[in-house]
Amino acid sequence: MASRTKPDRHGGHRWFAAMYDLVTRGSERSVLQHLRPLVAGGAAGQVLEIGVGTGANFPYYMEAAKIVATDPNPFMLQRAKKRARDVGLAVEFHQCPAEALPFANASFDTVISTLVLCSVSDQALTLAEIKRVLKPSGAFRFIEHVRADRSFTGQVQDFLTPVWRWFGAGCHLNRQTAASIKGAGFEIVELQQRRLVLMPVIVGAARSMSPQIR
Repeated sequence: MASRTKPDRHGGHRWFAAMYDLVTRGSERSVLQHLRPLVAGGAAGQVLEIGVGTGANFPYYMEAAKIVATDPNPFMLQRAKKRARDVGLAVEFHQCPAEALPFANASFDTVISTLVLCSVSDQALTLAEIKRVLKPSGAFRFIEHVRADRSFTGQVQDFLTPVWRWFGAGCHLNRQTAASIKGAGFEIVELQQRRLVLMPVIVGAARSMSPQIR
């Protein structure tokens, strides 16, 4: 039997997109719906959301002048477009990976990433792209699950990750994303940590520590 998350000829995971909201419903109710306003609700100006998924952040945008959303999965984009219509939000959509954003340098005031950096194929390149498209005064706002600092819990995450990557369209349970954000040349200016079942979740904002290439 083929993997339910194996990309089809359209370049996306049809069944993963179809199941995503159902699978994450419990997490949304218990944790994520309380965190999304802290991230999307603080987005202002020209906003880019990478890995938009099914558009779960759309109800929380308050101050954005313009919203651009990307995702490599066309089936996720179909669902995100419907949610944008349902909430009456104008969004410009692009199908592309986060590692290759089709936008000019310094195009956005805010970049949003929620549960995306766990799944991208190249986290360092994705963060470099985020930094490139942000204006010098821009903010990178994020919600990401990460590897636990506690040895046993982290080891469990390490053990489960190979299986979870297959089931979850490339999602890693054990990435040390806060360190990666700092390593990409960002200063984390806001940071909270919550818990989502086994995994710690970090919520925060970062700014570039050096000017972008023009």
